[in-house]
Amino acid sequence: MNSDRHAGRPRRLNPRAEPFSNGPPQLSPIDKIISLHHGSTTAIEATPERLQESKQYPVPSLPERIEQLQKQNSSLNHEVAYYREMEQYRKEFEHEVARVKEKLEKALSKLARSQQRVGDEWTQLRQGK
Repeated sequence: MNSDRHAGRPRRLNPRAEPFSNGPPQLSPIDKIISLHHGSTTAIEATPERLQESKQYPVPSLPERIEQLQKQNSSLNHEVAYYREMEQYRKEFEHEVARVKEKLEKALSKLARSQQRVGDEWTQLRQGK
């Protein structure tokens, strides 16, 4: 097993690697940190300061928690309604794309037949000379 790919070790970035002129942009410092943690941002977010702050927040009372959950539920209901409405437009778009695709395929087929006829006529003209 390649030591650079060991599951328990963070991946090492090659600082000498030259980026391609037309390739992806160079990694930012935060991208490098995320890469070292195998794509997880949890380690970045779990700083000692943030952990300490999270311990200082009081646990909400039952009525406060119910209110929070009701707000969250309301927000999710709005989101669901939005996506249901967008689904109708997505289906219409998909239908329209399928219709245009079918027309395009028919036009290309007709073009191919016409080109074949023109080619055949050119062959006949050349042979007739």
